[in-house]
Amino acid sequence: MAVPSVTVPPCPGTALGKDVTFQYKGGDDRNGTLIVRWDDREDYIHDRDVVGVIYEPQGRRPDEVQPQLILRIVSSQSSFEATKLGFSFEPLPVTALPLNYLNRHLLTKAPEHLFVPPNPDGARNLHVVVSTRSGVGEAQQYYNDVLKDFLAAVDLSPETYHVHVTESDKSIANLVEQIIRPRANKGIAQTILLLSGDGGLVDTVNVLLLSEQSDAYVKPTVGLICMGTGNAMFNSTGLNQDATRGLTSLFRGGPHYLPTFTARFSPGAVFLIDEGRKTEPLPSESGHGIVHGVVVCSWALHASLVANSDTTEYRKYGAQRFQMAAKQLMAPEDGAAPHVYSGRIILYKTDDQGQEHAEEIRDSKTSYIVATLVSNFEEQLLISPDSQPLDGQLRVLRFGDISGADVMRLIGMALRGGGHEKDPMAEYAPINGLKIQFDEADARWRRICVDGKIIQVEEGGWVEVRKGTRDIVDLVA
Repeated sequence: MAVPSVTVPPCPGTALGKDVTFQYKGGDDRNGTLIVRWDDREDYIHDRDVVGVIYEPQGRRPDEVQPQLILRIVSSQSSFEATKLGFSFEPLPVTALPLNYLNRHLLTKAPEHLFVPPNPDGARNLHVVVSTRSGVGEAQQYYNDVLKDFLAAVDLSPETYHVHVTESDKSIANLVEQIIRPRANKGIAQTILLLSGDGGLVDTVNVLLLSEQSDAYVKPTVGLICMGTGNAMFNSTGLNQDATRGLTSLFRGGPHYLPTFTARFSPGAVFLIDEGRKTEPLPSESGHGIVHGVVVCSWALHASLVANSDTTEYRKYGAQRFQMAAKQLMAPEDGAAPHVYSGRIILYKTDDQGQEHAEEIRDSKTSYIVATLVSNFEEQLLISPDSQPLDGQLRVLRFGDISGADVMRLIGMALRGGGHEKDPMAEYAPINGLKIQFDEADARWRRICVDGKIIQVEEGGWVEVRKGTRDIVDLVA
């Protein structure tokens, strides 16, 4: 709920051991500003840069004012220590902060998910995963310049957690398979801080879901620190409410059930890896490939642009890579019209009596189709306006046989806050699942995207998507 703007008179205090006056101009949610007036200048600490305020009990005499620490992110432009990240973690020691500021920012209780006890043998159960290939490769520096110091400020020294630096695209899956899953099945509480994009979360979920859980199973808790390209989960769950990349939610939020979906494939489907040059078998169940997801399963334009842009060269451009690939698909170099994809689509819906029924789409031509659990694929790309954070409802958005100009017009509406879902050229609805039977000779047009992973289906093959039913992991939000 929005907090009304309030300004109170300045009050005396200290910062960095020097006398100052504080004045807090509160605003809606994260839009307030703390003004710190020194003898020779004014500094401004914006709410969007602040994780919280904690008390420092160390070394205080009974007659002293208890010192406080503002946990804040500082941009390089206003910092003495500029970094390539553009910001750093710089806690500010203070005393006598204004009451209205403390009411908003004081952290009175440490979150249990960060202070998980070690095993009797000393093995640590707080895991920090640094995904070196996520996004534009900022994760290692973010850990060095921000997260490590933040954890130390809240009394979590490097001896209390285990840092895992990824060496390949299998590193997170291997960690979950070898350490996280066995301990969870023994009833051991664990927290994973993922410095990654959606891919790290997807790898975690897939390993946990591809085996049965013991009766003693304890769900691991995942804290997501935004380091990816699109960051759909981050942008759809309120983790992007400020400039801290998720630190505020990590410390102020709590564990929530993470909804999933399952994509089941015909027997000939394979992963495309190494920029599409190689294939790899899918995990299988009852003779069919199985891939789990938490964000989106897509075909047509969305799947093609994700697949085409998943190269080392494209990744240098961050989220811009998706728009670059989309433009190439919408305006092929040979001057041809953009491809319209052919296949039979069945939607599984629930009627007014609560009964499921299958509804076949009559038009066999599709330009764009996604089945998604989230609202935003990127910060500004609102694909599913009705989706609420972690609501567990799968929704489909589809454009039929329409021109490339109309596809871009509808996507442009999504980038401007929505309205595309109500356009006559779009189909948008809640679903329980869907099935696509492909009718494409060219393998390029039989690629499916599941949360960034690309699956190529054999000619005449199919994919079926269903909402997940297993409660396997919690997400801090």
